Amino acid sequence: MASMRVRTPLISVVVRVRDHAESIQRALESVFAQGLDSFEVVAVDCASRDRSADIVGKLSERDIRIDCLHSDTPSASAAYNLALAHARGTYIAFIDGASWFAPHALGDALDFMQDSHLDLLLFGMSVDSPKVDGSVFSKELSEPTQVFVSQHEFRSNAWHLFEAGQMAVVSGKLFVRERIELLGLRFDETSCGEQGFMARYVRDIERVGVFGAVTVHVPPATMPELGQGDYATLPARCDRHFELMLDLYHHWGLDGDPVSMDVIRNRYLERVVACIGSVCSPACDLPPEEKHRIVVDLIGSEHVRLAASVTKRPRSMVVSAMSIPIKAQNVRLAMGGAAVMTRLFGADAGLPLSLDRRA
Repeated sequence: MASMRVRTPLISVVVRVRDHAESIQRALESVFAQGLDSFEVVAVDCASRDRSADIVGKLSERDIRIDCLHSDTPSASAAYNLALAHARGTYIAFIDGASWFAPHALGDALDFMQDSHLDLLLFGMSVDSPKVDGSVFSKELSEPTQVFVSQHEFRSNAWHLFEAGQMAVVSGKLFVRERIELLGLRFDETSCGEQGFMARYVRDIERVGVFGAVTVHVPPATMPELGQGDYATLPARCDRHFELMLDLYHHWGLDGDPVSMDVIRNRYLERVVACIGSVCSPACDLPPEEKHRIVVDLIGSEHVRLAASVTKRPRSMVVSAMSIPIKAQNVRLAMGGAAVMTRLFGADAGLPLSLDRRA
């Protein structure tokens, strides 16, 4: 068994596990089905309330290539940071316990990354989103296979990747661990979690590649677990995400580019509309006056008013409709519209893909 654990594995696959008892074995088996000679799995159970930890623990007892860790919080950021402290691979990939890799696709992506000497590789994803009737539709997120060989080329084309939602999450990518450590990168919920990690990783990146093949399947995201006090933080969190992107675009010299700016304003409005929907949903048991106050803060932000006024092509019908009360600063109409949209389109109202919840 000791011979199975190489000194420096080619890749560390980080798996965040949170109540994934029904799917975690499939996720781990999909890694072993890649046919890789040199890899490790760093699985972090995040205070699961089902048998997830037991399942991973038993699998790790049978295979030394699985490192089973435990976190006492459901936080994805805490899980990823714990995994990064233990990971030894040259490259890092992140998934959760409900995702899985297509057979041999990860190996092909690794070959492409090594042959092209990349600092980051984005590969195609198949992303599930729930419908109101309980069924699920799947959409592939993939761009043509290509390599951006310079900072300028990547930055000029990055808006395509941001528009697709691929740049806001760590799933569907291969990272260079040495770069993560040199930059001192870790995940921090106060610094926008996954989106903050991505923004810092690509800020001064040189070579980025896109591997068009669909490599990983991502099932529907669950809503973040919000406590009563969390709802009041939503306006500030929305603004932090937007300001993060404004800072990145300014650093890249793209804050005067109308196409690029329209993309990040669109995604900002989608986030705001989704937050209004969360506040107005039956799952939020705050008093009506508290809900009203939070929505006032959400639509009263200077960033929101400007985005609603200048965004030309909202990607979502829901966002297009909700832009009307936002522009008018009509809180009652915004709350009523969000309640209707949530009933009609479900918890993903305002978000083109459930993947967007993870950002």
